[in-house]
Amino acid sequence: MHKNILAKSVRFALISGAAAAAFSAPAVYAAEEGADEVERIEVTGSRIKRSDLEGASPVTTITTEDMKMEGNFTVADALRNSNLNSFGSFSERSGSSAQSQATIDLRGAGSSRTLVLIDGKRFPGSPTLGGASANLNAIPMAAVERIEILTDGASSTYGSDAIAGVVNIIMKKNYQGVEFNVGGGSRDRDGGLTSKEFSVVAGYEMDKGNITFAFDHQDRDGIADADREYTAPWMRDLDGDGTIQAYDETDGWSWYGATVFDPSFSQANASLLCDDLISEYGENVFKRVAADNDWSEGSEYCMYAYGNVSYNKASVDRNTVYVDANYEVAEDVEWFGRVMFTQNKSFGRYAPPAAPWTNMSADNPHNPTGEDGAYGLFRWVGIGTRDGNVDDYNQDYLTGLRGSISAWNDAEWEIYYHHNIADNKSIGQYYLSYSGLAYNEANGIDLGSEEGVANMKATTLTQDRSTFSQWNGGIGFDAFELPGGDAAHFIGAEFFEQTYESVYDAQSEAGLIGGSAGNSAGGERDVWAVFYEVALPVVDSVEINLAARYDKYSDFGSNTAPKASVRWQALDNVVVRASYSEAFRAPALDQLYAATTFSADTGTDYPFCESNGIAEADCSSKQYDTYIRANSNLGPETSEYINLGVAWDIVDDFSVKVDYFDLNIDNVISRRSITNVMEGVAGGTLTPDETFYVVRAPNGPNGELGAAREIGTGYGNGDKMQIVGVDATFAGNFETDIGDFGINWTNSFIIDYIIEVEGGAEAINTAGWNGQPDYKSVFTASYSYSDHSFSWNMNYTDSTYEDKDSGKLDSWLIHNISYIYDAGNWGSILLGVNNLTDEDPVLSSSGKYENADLYNNYGREYRASYTLKF
Repeated sequence: MHKNILAKSVRFALISGAAAAAFSAPAVYAAEEGADEVERIEVTGSRIKRSDLEGASPVTTITTEDMKMEGNFTVADALRNSNLNSFGSFSERSGSSAQSQATIDLRGAGSSRTLVLIDGKRFPGSPTLGGASANLNAIPMAAVERIEILTDGASSTYGSDAIAGVVNIIMKKNYQGVEFNVGGGSRDRDGGLTSKEFSVVAGYEMDKGNITFAFDHQDRDGIADADREYTAPWMRDLDGDGTIQAYDETDGWSWYGATVFDPSFSQANASLLCDDLISEYGENVFKRVAADNDWSEGSEYCMYAYGNVSYNKASVDRNTVYVDANYEVAEDVEWFGRVMFTQNKSFGRYAPPAAPWTNMSADNPHNPTGEDGAYGLFRWVGIGTRDGNVDDYNQDYLTGLRGSISAWNDAEWEIYYHHNIADNKSIGQYYLSYSGLAYNEANGIDLGSEEGVANMKATTLTQDRSTFSQWNGGIGFDAFELPGGDAAHFIGAEFFEQTYESVYDAQSEAGLIGGSAGNSAGGERDVWAVFYEVALPVVDSVEINLAARYDKYSDFGSNTAPKASVRWQALDNVVVRASYSEAFRAPALDQLYAATTFSADTGTDYPFCESNGIAEADCSSKQYDTYIRANSNLGPETSEYINLGVAWDIVDDFSVKVDYFDLNIDNVISRRSITNVMEGVAGGTLTPDETFYVVRAPNGPNGELGAAREIGTGYGNGDKMQIVGVDATFAGNFETDIGDFGINWTNSFIIDYIIEVEGGAEAINTAGWNGQPDYKSVFTASYSYSDHSFSWNMNYTDSTYEDKDSGKLDSWLIHNISYIYDAGNWGSILLGVNNLTDEDPVLSSSGKYENADLYNNYGREYRASYTLKF
């Protein structure tokens, strides 16, 4: 089912050739004698400073100006909209325990395989994400100078987690003056002021140092399901047979309404009081719906329309204070430091608690089976909507010394201490207390009475905390001369310790809360590391880079990660590069130590559909009771990364970069999806055990497979993941008498995305499958004349196959435009429109919004900001 890559490659080659022909022109390249020596700087991916901006490893840079022109509101937006974020990444999502978080996922390899740095120094993972992935919402937009994205393995330089690449966020330093910014945005479909921003950046220069200060406030409203046509609850007779089947022909509705199963789980029944609920709340809230495709013929759910009240996008309200300073304490010795405090509040709303009512008695007024031991799926609407209030507080401190040793050929050294504390607190209101329910039943208290509802209300509390303490030091120096110049070396050492804990309230841990579940967990680790890097200019035009890092972990062992790369200046305007690296990723602390937790994961029971004669295209996804287990015996992932590329300055003002990459990961750490588990167990490729299992209803009269009721899953080291593709960038800036023109066109092609689809089975190529587009592109054109600047940004995501054997979903093209007027001393005004044509996210063939990671649901948004500098 792999898409026709050849056709796309031909199309891309034709476009590329036309672009190159249009912009090519005769050019003369000559070295200027007596020119000043170019400053050597540190580029992401290497600790050795160099003057060549186009190095042996591919680095993509996004400047503050780029972020504004592309219509990005936050750092997370800028990275999510990159073509390198191949399959999308997690954003603020109501209904998730991580509703306040945002991540970056390079190449579709997973956010835990992308290392985030701030000024070249590791930014620790969020405790809410198990310490495995950094929360981008802890980084202030106003304090960012630029973002550098390295798409190459970098464990040899930075250690674990840099398997798919590195995102290095460069903050503002040595700032002079004062800058104020205020702005707001309004989403067309929501109305009013839906986003607000205010920031102050100031810097003071001293004889021997500088201090830079920034305060950044940003907030953005959440989005309710009911406020979008495609997420509001609906029921449609899609096949025209006169009967609406649950899940196949519904969205925004749940079987957790008032549904009761007989003790043998052979049939689903609407509660005897379903009609009373419909009468009280209306047919747009509760409704009887056929469930023949899920259970035996004649089965029926009493469903609840959760989409009327739930949010799908959580709100964000962030305040950040950032201070960076440096001071010359002695000749050739400088102190530097950084402090950053971030407070982020988030609000999400879920439907009233959905919780089982187990072991129902035969005389229970809801029970239509007439048998003891019935099992109910109920929506406890009297308690009210579950409101999730999250407070994240991140403290980041860094201090160190750096300098040079003139007696040793100006060798440069640095030592620093870095400490980070993350405290994330989540309070959930209006959950179901099973203790209160039991008390009501034991004392004959009406569940719908004021007293009965008060007894059943519960508040949950989850406190996630992590600490990170790091000592790092190193020295760079030149030693021995080669035909191309002096060999540059860097040697260093590092120690860091990391702790993680997630503490749930006692009632949730005991399983006495309906609509919420979880268990406290925690872990810690220490890491010692030494690393070395050398740049060998073997001749004037060829430089070979070698690097290696040795890490020793307190909780699973040691690892050595090597890397070799070569940079060839083939012509004055052509650089050819190649690299090979080996990397590793240690298991995340929550994957090793977390207690068993409950979730209601969404999956598709393909084995049930196949056994019961339901076409795969009609096999609906739904939520299943899921139990997730950690694995203290996990080993590290290992990987190999190959990159081959060329950078060509066709003329002074136009350049092309093309890179081929091949990332191969072994012993892949992953949590099997419940779809994967259901397929693997049914297919015999996954042997059931205490972690991976499926509990099903009894088989049908002719041996048809019963529907899944409960699924167990967890973490393990799988076989492999391989990602192969091509990145291509075209960039140009042209000065003319009628203004300055600029273009930047970045493209990523995924040729192979080889992963395990069915539990325990052989990995297959899924590039172009649903949620895994094999082509993403970002094109930005700009024009400036005098005090006026215009930009047009297009963000394109290619079409995908909906299911393994079905048709295509639409491609997605978003247009963003902006205009800036520079009034000089009076400041500048930015006006913009995001998603100019008000495109919906890509929906499934049945009209469902199923991929919030890849397609956002903001719709058209108008934005304006005013900036004043002194």
